[in-house]
Amino acid sequence: MSRADLDGLIALAEKHGCYLLVDETYRDLSYGQKLPTAASLSRRAISVSSLSKAFGIPGIRIGWLVTQDANLYERFLAAKEQIGICGSVIDEAIARKALEDRGAFLEKLLPRMVARRDIVQAWIDAEPLIDWVRPEGGVVGFPRMNIGRDFDLNRFYEILLERHGAYVGPGHWFEMPKTYFRLGFGWPTEDELKGGLAAISAAIRESPDR
Repeated sequence: MSRADLDGLIALAEKHGCYLLVDETYRDLSYGQKLPTAASLSRRAISVSSLSKAFGIPGIRIGWLVTQDANLYERFLAAKEQIGICGSVIDEAIARKALEDRGAFLEKLLPRMVARRDIVQAWIDAEPLIDWVRPEGGVVGFPRMNIGRDFDLNRFYEILLERHGAYVGPGHWFEMPKTYFRLGFGWPTEDELKGGLAAISAAIRESPDR
């Protein structure tokens, strides 16, 4: 989101006396101006993040929560101690090392992910049946298929997997129409990414109308 949007949401939370929970999992993988941590802007903002996404270390299950509200912090800490008692010392050592080296790691990672996003953008620019809102951070997009009402969406997803060995997250997983799908572009090689995008184009054209 933009800084103006973030400030506007914080202003609403402050006006109505509620809390704003901001998932900042991809904040470190921003392609433009990186937003400040929301919790640094207001006692009504709560920031959460982890090493699972931008840093690609989901196996250690390490994340964090930031708040300026001391009472709320104590409540979260008490809840955490009841749920998990303590974290793995080895996992926390891995997390500390990753965060200490974050500058050098992100300096190498960001240009590679920008290149991946550009690959997807070039495909969408040349594909009249697909559009998207280009993400300004992270490695996930949510494209939309521009197809008619009689298009067999269920068959499209079957063809994409069964004939082409490619898979995306259908929109209904995210409480959206199936014309949308979740597309990750960070993990595969660039050649695999291009192959998967070509498979989507092929599967759309191979899918029958009802």
